[in-house]
Amino acid sequence: MGLMDKVRTLFSGKGENEKKIAFLSERKAALSLQRDRAYEEMTALEQQEAALKQQFKDSAGAITKRRVTSQMLQLRKDLERRQQLLSMLNQQVNVVSTHLHNLDLVQQGNAAKLPDTDEITEDAVKAEEILAQLEADSELAGSVGQIATASMSDEEKALFEELENETAEPATPEPPVKSETKVADQPHREQASRAAPLREPQTEQGAANNPARRAKPEAG
Repeated sequence: MGLMDKVRTLFSGKGENEKKIAFLSERKAALSLQRDRAYEEMTALEQQEAALKQQFKDSAGAITKRRVTSQMLQLRKDLERRQQLLSMLNQQVNVVSTHLHNLDLVQQGNAAKLPDTDEITEDAVKAEEILAQLEADSELAGSVGQIATASMSDEEKALFEELENETAEPATPEPPVKSETKVADQPHREQASRAAPLREPQTEQGAANNPARRAKPEAG
């Protein structure tokens, strides 16, 4: 079986992706190796062309230049053929790489086993129903306290509230804040009393000498 027949057999039916990927990977490696070899040949031909150009430049005889010209003409034809081969190899590598990439995507998608649209929609509806039921249960739990007193009479409600207030835990009183004003002001007062000068008691002689305190003469 030839290569083309093998490719047709492999891709005509429902072959496994693993076999296709293995075959394409092998073909890509072979084409890449062939392309690298063609690049090396192109490099060698270009070096030969440069050497012939230098030889033509250094030659003085017409016969030698004519021979070099014929060699360069043949060499450039070989370069054109190698360039065509490289162009075809690049296209083949590109096609194989694209097909290999697509198969990798298909294999990755199948391996993930993601749910389809119907399954996603069904699960979303179930989730919405669960959330709605949860919200209804939460509202029902919040209204239990109101239902307990809804069927009571006015006297029963008053007694119920009274018992609730009596059984409630009393609030813990906060400790009184000690006033530190007097304690804080005491050092300042002592310091002020020490700084103030002491007043000596005035004697009778001092009072007599003080003109401001002399007795005024009586009138008449």
